[in-house]
Amino acid sequence: MKQLVPLAAFALFCANPTIAQTSDLVFFTDDGAKFTLIVDGDVKNAAPTTRVVATGIRTESPMVIVKFEDAGIPQLRKPGYFPLGKEYTVMVTTNKKGERVLRPTGEAALGTAKAEPVKPRPDSFTEDAPARTQTQTQTQGVNQTIDAGGVQQTTTVTVTEEGGGTGENMNMSMGVNGVGINMNVGFTDGTGSSTTTTRTTTTRTTTTTTVDDAEVVPPPVRAEPYRMPGYSGPIGCAMPMTSTEFNDAKASISSKSFEDSKMTLAKQVARDRCFSADQVKGIMGLFGFEDSKLEFAKFAYDHTHDLGNYYKVNDAFGFESSIDELNEYIQSR
Repeated sequence: MKQLVPLAAFALFCANPTIAQTSDLVFFTDDGAKFTLIVDGDVKNAAPTTRVVATGIRTESPMVIVKFEDAGIPQLRKPGYFPLGKEYTVMVTTNKKGERVLRPTGEAALGTAKAEPVKPRPDSFTEDAPARTQTQTQTQGVNQTIDAGGVQQTTTVTVTEEGGGTGENMNMSMGVNGVGINMNVGFTDGTGSSTTTTRTTTTRTTTTTTVDDAEVVPPPVRAEPYRMPGYSGPIGCAMPMTSTEFNDAKASISSKSFEDSKMTLAKQVARDRCFSADQVKGIMGLFGFEDSKLEFAKFAYDHTHDLGNYYKVNDAFGFESSIDELNEYIQSR
């Protein structure tokens, strides 16, 4: 009976659907700079471009490298945190110091980042062969067919002559296929016998038409980022948490008994959410030690919407030295 317990646990582990979950990452530049995306050592696009969709990411904390086509732009190397089962959009932008940074801009259900639809072909063409086929046309008794094999033209001429007083007549048919000539000449004498001479010359001319089938996908349209009402400064992330979300997060953090546990939970909240400067200040107030407040203030800077208001977090410190150290940290980025 004791042997059945680990086997049952193993079966339950294998049946867990979350094991097979993945996430998708959509990276784009806001200034049109082309780049190559590398996730956990795997190159996601063969040629540099302005937008890359990386699907099937199997780890929640991948190492992300953004290597720019312009060698003068330093590459970005950052560890990310993307819980499985969703699609995350990340903007590669420039901060107020002129440095390239990664800013999460949103999340959605998997499979929503499809490439733009392919434009339809004109109705007069099909793609059954490398050279396209045009339908048959007829003009003034001349039948002309254009297909993948070349051009074929057929012309029929009939000439009838009657002999004078002998009862003889001549019928002549001439066919032209491309540049080939088929000629049939028949003579009928007065006795009813006939003689036929046939001469055939055929030459086929092949014309090959090549059509470039490469698809051109237009670059994504850059959406105007969200801004807090009344705020016009630099933006660090897409949209701050609502009051309800923030109050729930604050209650969970304050329920922890140890300073380290509070810090761990606060950073977990910050990794996949966006704060306002006032919300960062509110979280800092839950810590009892100055060092903990400073540590969280540094960590939360990359997850704050209204970076221009970050001076407000200084009110949560008890020492001027902490304000100076935070300022040096921000200036060094």
